[in-house]
Amino acid sequence: MSSERKDDDYPDADVREARSWFASGKRALLAPYGVGTIDQALQGLVIVKHFFVRRFALAGKVVILDEIHSYDVYTGTLVGALVRELLNLGCSVIVLSATLTAARRRELLQAAGCNEPSSPDTYPLVTFGRDSQTALHHAPAWTRSRSVRLRAEGLSEDAILDELVSRAEAGQHVLWIRNTVIEAQQTFATLRGMISEGGARIGLLHSRFPFVRRQELESDWLGRLGRNRPSTGPGSILIATQVVEQSVDIDLDFIVSDLAPTDMLLQRMGRLWRHDRPSEHRPTGGPEFWVRLPDIDQVNIAKALKVALGRSARVYAPFVLLRTARIWRAYRQIRLPEDIRPLLEATYADSSSEEPLGWRALLEELEAEKRTLQANAEAAMRVFGLPMLDPDADGALTRRKGPPTVPMIILSSVNLQPSGKSWQLTAPNGTTVTISDFDWSLAAARFLHRWLVQVPKWQVPPDAPRPRWLTEHVGRDAVLACLEEDGRLRFEHTPGPISYHPDFGVFAERPAKSQSKPEPWTDNDDEFDL
Repeated sequence: MSSERKDDDYPDADVREARSWFASGKRALLAPYGVGTIDQALQGLVIVKHFFVRRFALAGKVVILDEIHSYDVYTGTLVGALVRELLNLGCSVIVLSATLTAARRRELLQAAGCNEPSSPDTYPLVTFGRDSQTALHHAPAWTRSRSVRLRAEGLSEDAILDELVSRAEAGQHVLWIRNTVIEAQQTFATLRGMISEGGARIGLLHSRFPFVRRQELESDWLGRLGRNRPSTGPGSILIATQVVEQSVDIDLDFIVSDLAPTDMLLQRMGRLWRHDRPSEHRPTGGPEFWVRLPDIDQVNIAKALKVALGRSARVYAPFVLLRTARIWRAYRQIRLPEDIRPLLEATYADSSSEEPLGWRALLEELEAEKRTLQANAEAAMRVFGLPMLDPDADGALTRRKGPPTVPMIILSSVNLQPSGKSWQLTAPNGTTVTISDFDWSLAAARFLHRWLVQVPKWQVPPDAPRPRWLTEHVGRDAVLACLEEDGRLRFEHTPGPISYHPDFGVFAERPAKSQSKPEPWTDNDDEFDL
């Protein structure tokens, strides 16, 4: 598999550097219309190379920021500064969110220089204003109201799986949203042994599939569960992470969710009975949503509370999870949209003096973390007099640093061509491309990105191969892994601790004492989808 060149001196380095100025990542924002990620816009604020090009490219445009509620304090601080800067550049800014709290709305209005003397409690709500003016509110008429049966309590995994299987066998399309990839993989592995041959269809969706495979899976499930899903036929069970939480048009009959903050639970609930269908096309009496709550009733020590919350406490703030659990367990049904704002405001209301001692300790941790993240975000925007960072480098300042990950390309083989100047790459699906160290190729770059997946850094050996052609076409952090026949991923000549299966994605191996084959998970894996 060796693909490294010993000679690192490339006489055309200056040519490649000049060419990078015209790469799509830098010129994309200059187009009159475009769709991109929030990171591309935020790189016009932080200390990365060519930030001024991105800032200039946004001037005078209408900028729409969607799903604004999903950003944490760090990115949220940057977004507030972005709104302010966009208005200074003559832009019109439209902010969209289905689950925005009044406090967060007020912060964004303040960033835009608008005053908000009153805070309406209506939902939905449209707010608009200009610099130094009072914000105006408009509450559109909303005639489509419905109720969702809710069950929020401590539920065992066995009970949930039995319910999913029973409903799927009755023709329902059901979903369990897990908070971490490892839990989703474990649940899927267990579920596969519970479904009889020819029965309900089951599937797994998370972020640790190569792009091409994830695209195939999403296309398949969007067709199966989308607006035009079949009205008859067998049911299905989908196990997924947060990748289905937002901007995914799937329509489920029944949903189970791990505990998450209220705004995220409401987003997940948005996949339930999403489209109007005749009653005979719904093999259930009404929409039903279950939330699996941890056993925290007898726990009042901060550390023990985190343990009780499990892996979810690594994904979301433990205090917010506790507050969410207390509020949701009091409901037996959710009225949409009437209950959306009360649920949101109750979750994030300031009532620290009324909380148990252990909860207050977790709240203090949360507030301290917020202050740190805000300070870090403000420091990232001090762009003058400091060295510029590579925007493609890991942690390019637009997102909070979480558990470190590495971009990994999965291939079946890499063979040096007889000319000695290029390699033939073969993907796991048998497709091939020829690539060179010296000539950047759009076709080769697209080929590689189709087989890219982000994996936890601990799963990648420090000496994992980073051939020159890979660095040129993907980035300096990318590593190469080759897929063996048994599913293991090999780094150069050494098998790594991870494997790949088209149904499970990339997973670490935990040796099973009573089984000859490794189970596709590991207890050390604390990565999650966001």
